[in-house]
Amino acid sequence: MKNVIFPTSKVSWLFSFCQISRALTAFSDALDLASEQREIQHVCLYEIGWCSMIELNFRDAYRAFERLKMESRWSQCYYAYLTAVCQGATGDLDGAHAVFKDVEALFRRRNNQIELFSMKRAEKLRSPCLSKELCILSVIEILYLWKALPNCSTPNLQTMTQVLQGINDASCTGLKNLLLGAINKYLLNIKDAVQYFQLALGDEVGRLTNSYVQPYSCYELGCVLINTPEVSCGRMLMLQAKEDFAGYDFENRLHVRIHSALASLNTAAQP
Repeated sequence: MKNVIFPTSKVSWLFSFCQISRALTAFSDALDLASEQREIQHVCLYEIGWCSMIELNFRDAYRAFERLKMESRWSQCYYAYLTAVCQGATGDLDGAHAVFKDVEALFRRRNNQIELFSMKRAEKLRSPCLSKELCILSVIEILYLWKALPNCSTPNLQTMTQVLQGINDASCTGLKNLLLGAINKYLLNIKDAVQYFQLALGDEVGRLTNSYVQPYSCYELGCVLINTPEVSCGRMLMLQAKEDFAGYDFENRLHVRIHSALASLNTAAQP
């Protein structure tokens, strides 16, 4: 049998009820019971890794992804990146540095956007300036891109905010503000969310290293505004995100989100 593949799996049915601890218990029990079923083990390890990231339990997360990196045939490059950022988020920067080197060595599929993203990020993080906080930022980025932030608890979202606000690296200012905007949106701090999205949209310094930040910020700002009296402005921003930017990471993902948001808006506007 082939390895079971869940490249974009990040939310089990349990997650939707925010029962992360129950999900972890269920997946851990299933992992123990599947001692002779490697494919099932890998599914469980992937979900344990994601549940642990959502809980900001970086040690358990990197251990799960480390096993996948060693055992799975699907995208060892991606698993290596997840291992490295989670390991660095525990404070083990030497270990993270070593695994970031593995990411490039395991890069195989040049047309795969996940592997390409993982390699580019690993190259940037594999520097003397690596810190625990930058690794946590990278974990939050993954949670954002895979739409897992809504499954994080309020205390964990607040913890993320504190970490991000303490980061002063100019090269990731735009990304930091995009993530702060998203977190504040889920915390229902709408005024703060709008301000952070506006700051991220105006970022030019980090545009080359974080090419998706501006179009995603434009979209996010539009999403917030369509739920206010400024509906027309929100729609305009979504169209701007779709038409004014090209060639950035996860472009297709954003276009799908924009199409869905505009379709919902058009449906709501019908008499």
